[in-house]
Amino acid sequence: MEPKDRFECIMGAYERLAELESLELTVDHDPKCMYYTLRATRGDDAFRFDYLEDGPETWRVLVQKLHNLEVQH
Repeated sequence: MEPKDRFECIMGAYERLAELESLELTVDHDPKCMYYTLRATRGDDAFRFDYLEDGPETWRVLVQKLHNLEVQH
């Protein structure tokens, strides 16, 4: 997959998770941009972001959706 398409694909996978489901990322760089995006758009209590492996060649992260974002009208 092209690097430019990865972020959108990963965020889409996160959005499709049900509450308490998780996904495991294995990438060749620190995925902290996903952490900061989730934090800014979902809030600190909406997800868990746990490093399973922290570089320098491979990063593995377990991302768990704790609750769905409620739409406010």
